[in-house]
Amino acid sequence: MKKIILPIIFIALLVGIFSAFNDSNNLNYIKADKGILNLSNYNFQQRGNVKIEGQLELYVNKLLNPEQVAHEKTDKYLILPDKLTTQLNGKNTGYMTVHLKVFLPKGVVYGLRIGSFLSASKIWVNGVLQGQVGQVGKSYEKEKSIYLPSYTYFTAQNGAADIVIQASNYTILYPVLKPMELGLKDRIMNRFIISASGDLIIVGVLLIVELLFLCLYGRLKNNKFFLYFSILCLFTQLRCLFLNERVIVHIFPNMPFELLSKTAAITYYLYMPIYVLLLKELFPDFPKKLVNISFCFSIFFTTICLITNNTFYDRLSFLSEAILIFIVIGILIFFIKKAKKGEGIISFVAFTALIATAANDVLINNGMIYGRYGFQVGMLIFAFLETYVIIMQYSDEIINAEKLKIENRIIYEKSIKDDLTGLYKRNYIEGILNEVIKKYINEGEIFSIMMFDVDYFKLINDNYGHLQGDKVLTDISKVITECIGDTGYAGRYGGEEFIVILPNTKQEGLVEIGERIRNKINTFPWEDGIKVTISGGLYENKSNTNMECIKIVDDLLYEAKNSGRNKIVV
Repeated sequence: MKKIILPIIFIALLVGIFSAFNDSNNLNYIKADKGILNLSNYNFQQRGNVKIEGQLELYVNKLLNPEQVAHEKTDKYLILPDKLTTQLNGKNTGYMTVHLKVFLPKGVVYGLRIGSFLSASKIWVNGVLQGQVGQVGKSYEKEKSIYLPSYTYFTAQNGAADIVIQASNYTILYPVLKPMELGLKDRIMNRFIISASGDLIIVGVLLIVELLFLCLYGRLKNNKFFLYFSILCLFTQLRCLFLNERVIVHIFPNMPFELLSKTAAITYYLYMPIYVLLLKELFPDFPKKLVNISFCFSIFFTTICLITNNTFYDRLSFLSEAILIFIVIGILIFFIKKAKKGEGIISFVAFTALIATAANDVLINNGMIYGRYGFQVGMLIFAFLETYVIIMQYSDEIINAEKLKIENRIIYEKSIKDDLTGLYKRNYIEGILNEVIKKYINEGEIFSIMMFDVDYFKLINDNYGHLQGDKVLTDISKVITECIGDTGYAGRYGGEEFIVILPNTKQEGLVEIGERIRNKINTFPWEDGIKVTISGGLYENKSNTNMECIKIVDDLLYEAKNSGRNKIVV
């Protein structure tokens, strides 16, 4: 339960951020009537921007400038918001002029934001040409389409803004007329800054995630999850740049409409097969049938998109959406089955975020709702949640690996240490001796070695029992360990025989340590009044072989035993 609290908090924050960026927030919708909108008493400072809906004067099949509009009359009106086909008797192509007169408070600089007005448009305010998007034309050949929000700034001369827009549409198959936004200049400018910043922040965050996962894929090529995830991030970055504020078009204003349209369509068609491959990596039991259907879907529609123009492949959008719904239902069923087993819950939440925001975009694209494209927000949620899953998964693996290392270390320590005394076993201590001899030969690094055993240990076993004898060996081992600390190595060489190796230690240093060990054992408060002493031999190495070194120190040990015991012979 604790593992999903953080993702839930993150999603809540993102939903709040998306709501802040959404077009419909903090806006007042006001309808124009027969081309007139009276806002002369509207307080923009207090009430904020307005969304203009309602009736705009319409001049079909006419491209009129402001002077010509002043001498024209019409009884036809263009309704915002709506689909163009419902107002042109089913037609989705043509050219026109629309006119709107807005009465406004004087002495203020205003801004007008038009999200998109068909495939090309040209705007005048109070007779002054403010700008154009693309090139308005009377045919497909003469029109230059650009899909880009436009921003216009003006003052209300004599308390009015006379807005004239020429527009044409020959490339957008299902053109949707959206409300226009009017407000104070600073607030309209802020709309662009906030909207573009939202897209660019998502691009930046996804870029970081993308590069991170590409690096992981470079190191873990067997795990293609990281590659697929990076590709999905790239697709979403492109959609961020090509939708909403069309940041890429601001950077490259002459970008062909066809390139813009194809990029948006191809990333849409390729997204699903990459996503199901990612799911296949996460869940080996993911249905192969869904993978195959997704690939067939992608290959078919991507090929059509590449070899035809947008007016053709846009006609197939409803078919592609129907197939996608079928695939989505299949994935949903898979996740529900997983969730019932308590598996893949976070991935299920991530999938839900993708589907919810994708549905939002489909509704916007089909003119059913009017707002911002939000799939990139869903992808950001998806990226966070799946990254969180990977981090948790690898954290668990790291924890398990650390546990395994500790367990292996314990097993290894047991394999090299004597069960009774806890000192190194003979074969391991001889390996250490070989290493210090190599350093002595190659680098001239000195070391000293001491070997000793317990005096009359057999009598202790015979008189007090083997358990007491074992306790004597254990206590002696503790004394040795305490006296040498981290400066050397101690091992049990035989039954009651011990060996100590001290690297970088001259004979004098080891004599001091050896005598300290001997004295502590000699004065140790043994149970039952036992008297325990040790005899030992000590040698600062001058030999080049293991056997020679052991023989010398062993001879010194026997010299100590033969000369009265309870002594260290150097």
